Amino acid sequence: MMQLHFTDLPTDLRAGVAIMAPRLGFTIGDTGTTVSIASTPNGPLQVTVEEGTAHIGYPTRAAFFRGLTALVHALQQDEPLAITETPRFETAGLMLDMSRNAALTVAGLEDMLAESARVGLNSALLYMEDVYAVPEYPYWGYQRGCLTQDELRAVDDFGDALGIEVIPCIQTLAHLLNPMKWPFMNDIRDTPGILLVDEPKTYAFLRTIIQAASAPFRTKKIHIGMDEAHELGRGVYQDRHGLVDRTEIMLKHVKQVTAITAELGLHPIMWSDMWFEAAGYGYDNPQTRFPEALKAAIPDVELMYWDYYHDDETLYEQLIAKHQELGRPVSLATGVWTWNGIAPNYGKTMATMDAGMVAAKVMGLKTVYATMWGDDGGETPFTAAALGIQNFAEQVYHQVVRPGILATAFARYQGKKAADYLVLDQFDQLPELTPHNPAATNPSKIVLYEDLLSPVFAANTAHVDLLGHYQQLAAQLQKIVIKGQPDQAGQDIFVFYSFLATALVRKLQSIAAIRQAYDAKDRAAMGVAVAGLNELRTALTALRDAHRTCWFALYSPFGWEVLDIRYGGLLSRVDSVQWRLQQWIKGSIDELAELAEPQLPVGDVTAASIGHGLYNEIASVSKISGV
Repeated sequence: MMQLHFTDLPTDLRAGVAIMAPRLGFTIGDTGTTVSIASTPNGPLQVTVEEGTAHIGYPTRAAFFRGLTALVHALQQDEPLAITETPRFETAGLMLDMSRNAALTVAGLEDMLAESARVGLNSALLYMEDVYAVPEYPYWGYQRGCLTQDELRAVDDFGDALGIEVIPCIQTLAHLLNPMKWPFMNDIRDTPGILLVDEPKTYAFLRTIIQAASAPFRTKKIHIGMDEAHELGRGVYQDRHGLVDRTEIMLKHVKQVTAITAELGLHPIMWSDMWFEAAGYGYDNPQTRFPEALKAAIPDVELMYWDYYHDDETLYEQLIAKHQELGRPVSLATGVWTWNGIAPNYGKTMATMDAGMVAAKVMGLKTVYATMWGDDGGETPFTAAALGIQNFAEQVYHQVVRPGILATAFARYQGKKAADYLVLDQFDQLPELTPHNPAATNPSKIVLYEDLLSPVFAANTAHVDLLGHYQQLAAQLQKIVIKGQPDQAGQDIFVFYSFLATALVRKLQSIAAIRQAYDAKDRAAMGVAVAGLNELRTALTALRDAHRTCWFALYSPFGWEVLDIRYGGLLSRVDSVQWRLQQWIKGSIDELAELAEPQLPVGDVTAASIGHGLYNEIASVSKISGV
């Protein structure tokens, strides 16, 4: 392992260098390559490596670790290096969703923060609906991977050592459906998931959770959420007060919550969409007109504009300008599409992120984040999104990210090949559909969870060659697995996705074989199809085990039971289908109602999409849970 000799390492960098040394592959000593260091506030990041000496000039501590990563890579490759980069934003970081079953552990958070340090990001939002401990409410985060205040304090210490400001991102109005299952929230519920405004108990509760969420962190910033409260004031509130305009309700609530943050000495940030709804327009409507009374009434709170859906730079500029009309600081949250299904949607990530980040520079924003949501179970491991994280960082450190910059940077800062990770985009990018997957269709998730006998989306996918596509993808991924990745986490990711492609192939083959044998009334062929289901069972078991390895490397064990139920359902269904088909083969029954049912299209099938589904929309048209 190489040794670096730092001639003048500042005290505030020493803990971070000790953290990154084993991750980057060097030791600190009095011999080896001499590295000089200079702080250059408001200047560029400058890194040089030549003739056995090296230098880092850094504007921020986070930029230093980006420079250190590039320096170590150059020395490992025995290449000279000369980099000059200027961060285009004062604050830039990842928003990590910890509330969709996949709750990052302390070790998982440290890994994500270390990845942020590699690429030079100086902030991180921890999205925690109910996964932070609140001693006064023991059911808050119960069996959800809840982190204690000591654990969050350790995460904050880790981030601070790397120059990363770790900020709690919570919910203080909506998106609280999960904790509302517990009786302690009955008195403060308006509609499902939304708190009851104007109820004193609500604000006593909010003061307690805001204090608990902020206490472990150095920062005085706190993200208070408040997005997508569409049914605000339409439940218990309406019973008490009648039909009241949501603008009035929203303003009243935000003022009371920001009074709490002010009392606690905190600087609040909130999602901005409800102000557009309050004005009577859609969130992506540049024709929005904010009433002057609304502009004057919004309290002192920073607005975060979330948008990871558009690929039109001009539209982003128009909507940022609309936000700026509200007279409050504005930041942009773009997205690394980890929530599309089983695999990252890189096409949509790059198209939307590039447009949004360029617009943010044009409009002079100072703060940007890349959200990493985990909708419907957190099925995509965050480590599979490494290339999207890199793209975000390059947009932060370059005015324009030209072709080739991303691949070079990915190798330099993460030691990975962009071409490998772009293969993962093919799980949901079918060749017959519009490039870059603008509609976020998710055929890989659909195929994985479709029923073997009653596939809900069969009519939607009849015109595309799913089997041929996934066979080619399986072959590509197998080559990548054989070639190997530079780190175990990366190798585990590609093993998982290789097994996913194989399972999709086996399932498509089984569905086709069963249908063909039944339509031909060929019981001998059906016997072959039944035997083939054993291969599907083997493939699904291998997939589950590989997914489990990736999960437990990052996330709490709480939440995996949800995916166990899904995989267990797939495996159990193989058993039942074999039993059912054997009945038909033996002549015990003359017709299989599941195969006699007509296959009807679901939703709109377009040139861009064969449909998009969550688990409960794919596995069955019957109600999976509820009354």
